[in-house]
Amino acid sequence: MLPTSLVLLSVGLLSTFVTATPAPRASCNPNFEGAGVSIIDNSVEWGVSPPVAGTVLSHILGGFPPNATAEWHVQQTGAFPTTYIVKEINHNDLVVGIGADGLLVLEEIDSSKPTQIWQISCDSCSSGASSTPRGGEFASGCKIVSDANGSCVEVQHGGSHVTTAQCNPIVAQSWEFWTATA
Repeated sequence: MLPTSLVLLSVGLLSTFVTATPAPRASCNPNFEGAGVSIIDNSVEWGVSPPVAGTVLSHILGGFPPNATAEWHVQQTGAFPTTYIVKEINHNDLVVGIGADGLLVLEEIDSSKPTQIWQISCDSCSSGASSTPRGGEFASGCKIVSDANGSCVEVQHGGSHVTTAQCNPIVAQSWEFWTATA
């Protein structure tokens, strides 16, 4: 017969190996398929006016639905891991980059500027933007992260702009991608 202490030690070691650890949260990279999209955080939407180089992105409050028109083309760069550029929908030579004080700004496209490259990972993605019904959400719980410095895109606290900041699990850094209703 085995001594009690040996049995307890064996059970203790065995429980160490079979203790459940939470599985990492699955994430996905959205497939934009060339569709125009709106980028929304709750009722706050990325906007830019006028659409010229140097214009700081603002967040637009109100207007229902917030995805009435598409403002952006999000295009994969072809790099691995998956990265993207975000183009103004009517001006494919203008992309979203990081400007002064971390604010997002429209810039002329320049493939040598890492501040124009974004990582996008989401909690949920549909099969793709073009197969999503008009006005539908096709990616949610998305983090948009600068490939240049690892900062996350968020709604500016107390301001009217879209900016970058240290990544945190906060609502202001969680984005959705929607197709336009029109």
